[in-house]
Amino acid sequence: MHILILGYSNLFRRRILNVLEKDNIKFSIASKSSIQKEKKVYKWYRNYSQALNESNANLVYISLPNSLHYYWAKKALEKGYHVVVDKPLSKNYLEAKKLIKLAKIKKKLVVEATFFNYHNQFNKAVKFVNGINNIKYVNANFVIPLPKKNSLLMSKKLSGGSFMDMGPYAAAVPRLFCSGKLINMKSIIVKNKKGLIVSFSIFCKFKKTSYYGFFCFGGEYKSNLIFISKNKYVELNRVFSPPFDKKLTIIFKNKNKIRKIKLKKENVFENFLKKIKNSLNKKKYNDFYKIALEDAKFREKILSSN
Repeated sequence: MHILILGYSNLFRRRILNVLEKDNIKFSIASKSSIQKEKKVYKWYRNYSQALNESNANLVYISLPNSLHYYWAKKALEKGYHVVVDKPLSKNYLEAKKLIKLAKIKKKLVVEATFFNYHNQFNKAVKFVNGINNIKYVNANFVIPLPKKNSLLMSKKLSGGSFMDMGPYAAAVPRLFCSGKLINMKSIIVKNKKGLIVSFSIFCKFKKTSYYGFFCFGGEYKSNLIFISKNKYVELNRVFSPPFDKKLTIIFKNKNKIRKIKLKKENVFENFLKKIKNSLNKKKYNDFYKIALEDAKFREKILSSN
């Protein structure tokens, strides 16, 4: 595998670079704002278009500001690359549909890189409550301190804000852990003076599961997920940004007895990349198409339910 990275982002440097180097994966980087720093890079480009025209990579990973995701994903697909895009895949459902349609025409993979759930803690949590169908209530919370004013996350022009950053998590949770058809949804959206969404809450009723989520810029860090079945309770922490260098702890409660289990270290991006490789080897992309469309559609419902 040879991966072309469009954008030398903090996310790439913190979560992805170490996996590529550890697994000896060949990679090139295209960056307009940074000079070459990585010793193991195969080739460094200063222009995205030039990189797409000249690279012999078979997969493009787009790690650019949110506002550029759709444009460069479309360009990469048109050039015949498989494409992975930092969350969110696109700004809205219509753009997501267009990308999936193009990917099908080109017979290429296109994936939204929402990979928090590629951790064994979820398998253990679901097993404890005897399967997803037994989950009655799901509570998700993701709060981070308010980003600095000059952060990309706080740029309305570059499609920042908590909804664009955390919306993919909010949409993935019910897809993974809620049973039955969505019956109704209500949301509360809070914007700052510039019109940028800084927090949102969602209340959903599915046929078998109730789901509440709170996602916010500006507060004490919190990243947890709670499952409740008829007589069992599970709490997971560091859910949406699981560290690859620390062991996570799951809290189980059953009949007023509390049990804590410490898990081994896992790199969720490495697990995600293995799934990508498997999909490419088998040339089966429909599962990823379905996930991208389902999550994009759910995000639209959050906005329309405000």
